[in-house]
Amino acid sequence: MQLPEKFDQLENLLLNHRESIGIHNGVPFILLIYSPEMEIDCRKKIKNLQEKLESKDLSVLNIPINLAIFDHLKKDGVLEQIMEFDKESPKEVRDDLFKRSRQFLKDYILNDIQKNSPEIVFLTNVSGLYPYYRVSNLLTSLEKEIKIPFVIFYPGEINEDGKLYFMGELESNEYYRAQRI
Repeated sequence: MQLPEKFDQLENLLLNHRESIGIHNGVPFILLIYSPEMEIDCRKKIKNLQEKLESKDLSVLNIPINLAIFDHLKKDGVLEQIMEFDKESPKEVRDDLFKRSRQFLKDYILNDIQKNSPEIVFLTNVSGLYPYYRVSNLLTSLEKEIKIPFVIFYPGEINEDGKLYFMGELESNEYYRAQRI
């Protein structure tokens, strides 16, 4: 399915079937999977979809996760150090970022939702999680907390065996409960 058809399907779900999202799998998570090369087109379509939904009086919270991470590291005063250390020891940096981000990301998202009380959440720019944090880890940490449609715009690819690869490279842990588009 091409990107325009995926966005049409998502729009239909969010406008006409919002209450039923998550009934069969127990969580209101939707992964819209697109090729990483389509990032710019996807961002335009996200903006258009958000405007359409808001024109129908639905409040949409767009959380660009990469900005949250960089802002958090900058506020902690470690962003520059991490960037330098990454050149020498990328494995250690990934492990450190995973530990730093695990609770922060969950809290950040939940606080943003609580503060804004949206009807729909878009999690965008998730490529900022690559390669140190998996979307499946984030969804697992949020599954008991999120009650509204939560759309993750996922830059990845599905290979011929049906396996999902984050950014086309990192095999996903396959969060099995999210609806895929």
